[in-house]
Amino acid sequence: MKHTLPASSGLSKFIIFSVFLWLVLLWLQSTYIVIIGGQAYLFWTSFGLLILNLLSLRSSILKNRIALAITALLLLYLGFHSLFCTYLIIAFYCIFYLYAGEYKHKRAIKLISLFLIMIIFAIYQSQSLHELKSHYANYETGETWQKYGAL
Repeated sequence: MKHTLPASSGLSKFIIFSVFLWLVLLWLQSTYIVIIGGQAYLFWTSFGLLILNLLSLRSSILKNRIALAITALLLLYLGFHSLFCTYLIIAFYCIFYLYAGEYKHKRAIKLISLFLIMIIFAIYQSQSLHELKSHYANYETGETWQKYGAL
């Protein structure tokens, strides 16, 4: 998040930490969804967003090329599995790597866009979790692990 807020401000550090924490939580939730039988593309999307966010902290030519390679690999994988997640990765890459020029309200636009991407992805993950719960509700046997376990 190179162009969000001045690096010296306390608010900037708080925002960067909260974005990182939220992306880690999205990654953990997607890991949980995959473990209980969900789709693996959720894991790779959240992991990709986390890695791209880390690469955008201190931007350099090498990190930009690594980000481009990671984005290309994710888009290739997601193109066959989830069109929705493909759009999220493209949006994230465009916001943080392609529009690096100076323009008015750049910090606010990037932060608002990032939070919108994370909110949309969190809603999408919650919907996937509810679909898994409804799928496994058909196999309810009343066992303890079903009452207090993963689902």
